[in-house]
Amino acid sequence: MLRVFMRRWVTDRETRRRDQYAALLAMVGLICAGLTLAFLLLSQAPGMAGAMGLGGVILFASAAAGGALGFLFSVPRVLSVGETNSKAPETSKAAQTVRLLGSNTNLERISEWLTTMIVGVGLSQITSVGEHFANFTNFLTRHNFKTVAAVGPFILIVGLVGGFVFLYLYTRLYLSPLFLHVEKLISRLGQEEVPTQEERIREIARELAEKTGASILRYIANVDRITLDHTMHVLSALLYEDEGYLTVLDIGEDLADTVAGEMPRFWYLMAAANGQRHHQLLEAGAPAPEQAKAHKAVLEAVQKAVDLDPSFKRRLADLAQPTARDNDLQDFASDRRFRKIVG
Repeated sequence: MLRVFMRRWVTDRETRRRDQYAALLAMVGLICAGLTLAFLLLSQAPGMAGAMGLGGVILFASAAAGGALGFLFSVPRVLSVGETNSKAPETSKAAQTVRLLGSNTNLERISEWLTTMIVGVGLSQITSVGEHFANFTNFLTRHNFKTVAAVGPFILIVGLVGGFVFLYLYTRLYLSPLFLHVEKLISRLGQEEVPTQEERIREIARELAEKTGASILRYIANVDRITLDHTMHVLSALLYEDEGYLTVLDIGEDLADTVAGEMPRFWYLMAAANGQRHHQLLEAGAPAPEQAKAHKAVLEAVQKAVDLDPSFKRRLADLAQPTARDNDLQDFASDRRFRKIVG
């Protein structure tokens, strides 16, 4: 119980941290945009107030440019599953994995092109930096901002370097894990090795293969590594066996707090298994608290499946058709909360 609680707590904490990092960057951007606008309005005033406003505009404008450069220079590269170092053995597990769905890498390509171009153009124009700073100072002097003209280049450099360092480090330290999290969700979800009960799942697949003759189950029973996708196949087949739902619920209890909990198909199967359990309890005239517990478990699984993938609404609604071949949720055909979730 403690192990399960710790896994859930760590998972929730990591989710909160990712949300906080993204929210913090958005908040910093909004604050900087607001301050830039405020300084821009202040720069229209005469005297010291106008000079302060102009200095603020220079600082935040250069920081924005530096931040954009910092982001371009730090955009992480997405590696396809199975993409390994050229020195890695070709027989390694990573080299055997094939990526079926790739991420859009246009951002990475644009980052590479722009950084190459910026570095090339910057190096070719480095001898004229002094001339550009002199023109910048003369511009400020002509507009009666002599004080700002004296420190303007320094403010520009501080803003540029500060913005670059901030967003470069922020992207490398905090945004890169967000990129990685999204990449795992779209490309590797289901391909991870099953974290628990691998041998049990393999044995169940072997028994079902002998009983039904299903080639996919025979393949799973003899495969080198059992993935979550393989496990979903086995659990789905178990739902057609007498009291197979009990085994599905037992295995599902161990998998719920792993990466399987991010798969809508997993919660779809849990909803079906709990639906069978609810129907058996109802027919056996079990005590009301037991039926209520199964009822709650069904609705929670349905809600999680829909939250992860709204397209499962149709599939779950079909399970509630009493005359359908797969009618695991037949007891919920008229359940108001169920209809609201899948409606």
